[in-house]
Amino acid sequence: MINRQSYLAAIMSLALGCVVTTANADGIFPEQALTNDELASLRGGFMLDNLEISIGLEQVVSVNGETLAINRLTIPNLNQMVSGQAIPHQMETVLGIISPGNSGQALISATAGDSGWMTLIQNNLDSTVIQNARQLNIELNNLGSGYRLPDVMREPVLQFLGQ
Repeated sequence: MINRQSYLAAIMSLALGCVVTTANADGIFPEQALTNDELASLRGGFMLDNLEISIGLEQVVSVNGETLAINRLTIPNLNQMVSGQAIPHQMETVLGIISPGNSGQALISATAGDSGWMTLIQNNLDSTVIQNARQLNIELNNLGSGYRLPDVMREPVLQFLGQ
């Protein structure tokens, strides 16, 4: 008897819970919907006059804790207006010299045209640790001094690889 009563109670509560009612959206949100232009102006992000965005990509190669090559790509101001031309950028490569006593190792780093650089590391020795680290640096200028990172946080990867 108890099982039958609990079974009927479960069916009744399920039936009452399934009753569909229409929602009145006008009563909840009395304001008109925003236009696409208004929504676009309220979305995330920021716009400041004369904002300078600098982007740099850095690749550091070290063998057994000794930094041997640093490749840098720097775009000094991403926000500047360019009339149909490529954004001005700088590419530089700093190579360490592998001494002739380290037979079996070769390090070649060169630019691969205008699109980037290529680093080739050849190692024929056992128990050699090769580290290849990439770091993306983004710097926002003209925001004011309160928004800048401290100088000690600028090159943590280079400090780590030099140990």
